[in-house]
Amino acid sequence: MAHVSAQPVADTDLSDLTLWRDGPPHEVLDRLRLQAPVHWSEMTTYDGQAGFWSLTRHADVRQASMDWETFSSERGGMLLVDGLGVPMELQRDVLISMDPPRHARFKGLFQRAFTPRTIAAHEVAIREITVAAVQRVAARGEGDLVVDIGAPVTARVIGSLLGTDPADDERLGHWGNSALAFEDPEYRPDMDAFWRMMADATTYTLEAVAARRSDPRDDLMTALAQAEINGDRFTDGEIIMQMGILVAGGTDSTKSVYTNLMHHLLQTPADLERLLADPSLIPQAIEEALRCFPAFGYQRRTATRDVELGGQQIREGDKVALWLVAGNRDPEVYEHPHTFDLDRRPDHQAFGAGGRHFCLGAALARLELRVLMEETLRALPMLELAGPARRTSSTFLNQFKSIPVKVGDPTA
Repeated sequence: MAHVSAQPVADTDLSDLTLWRDGPPHEVLDRLRLQAPVHWSEMTTYDGQAGFWSLTRHADVRQASMDWETFSSERGGMLLVDGLGVPMELQRDVLISMDPPRHARFKGLFQRAFTPRTIAAHEVAIREITVAAVQRVAARGEGDLVVDIGAPVTARVIGSLLGTDPADDERLGHWGNSALAFEDPEYRPDMDAFWRMMADATTYTLEAVAARRSDPRDDLMTALAQAEINGDRFTDGEIIMQMGILVAGGTDSTKSVYTNLMHHLLQTPADLERLLADPSLIPQAIEEALRCFPAFGYQRRTATRDVELGGQQIREGDKVALWLVAGNRDPEVYEHPHTFDLDRRPDHQAFGAGGRHFCLGAALARLELRVLMEETLRALPMLELAGPARRTSSTFLNQFKSIPVKVGDPTA
């Protein structure tokens, strides 16, 4: 990355996907944190798009996350690209793109379904789903951590909570990729592909909701169908977009952290051997993975007023990127921040940096990750990389699209 190091900080554009080809550009983020912790990018990657501010210090990310009155989720939505990711007319009905009081009312409808106690009741089912996927790879002797384990397990887990048919799992995963991996042409070649996906998701969701209203079940789809705020039912648009965020969050986030952690372990034998010898370290490994490899690169906010931060004047209406991948590696907070340390007890920002938008599914993600790691290491202790991994082209998603693996020879 020598060519990047030589680039003046003032000319750095964090929307440039070439910086993200091999994952988050931590060398660049470190330089920004040190030299320009509140940094302006012109966003030259996309025509007609306004530039944005980047926050790379842990403290600044937290400050902006806590202050929703100044740094709004609702005003500009969740993505740095306006109109090309998920159009704002749709984002307005997504929980993550809301501010109080509307955000609190919507979040309250789902909170009971995602408490640690409620989620713990699903552990047996999650383990059965995971064991089936892992055993298929073990039986073949080869596979792909993303395609064969991460994606199908997370899709079936969120599908089981929603009450969708297992035959539809791949369809749900496609919706999430098309919506959030908008910077990767393999997942979304153009906006027409997005609108085709939305038409399919709309028909599917409204048919499922109609069925739940006539025949309620104990699942999240029924909760959506019966949800009311101040006596008013959700609109069709609100139902579709809440379904969308549950599917996208339920598939992309856990899959990303699991596959990043496994990729690290397969490249770092000492850490893998410690976990194989002492599985009680798995929860610590998960928390450190959430710090080192958060599922999402940033959260966007939009300034609601002129404000000074880090010596820079942010104007009303400016886009602001809260870089979770940078805040989680701030040397002011974490000793040796780029080292994956199984003995660390990190207070990370992977589920949000505080405030109203702390991840609703954090307890589910932690449970899924623990079960995924336990069953993968139990069934596949001799796993090896079988070829180069491929990453999703994205500034927003911190994930792989393929990690080919094989089961090693224990006698070798």
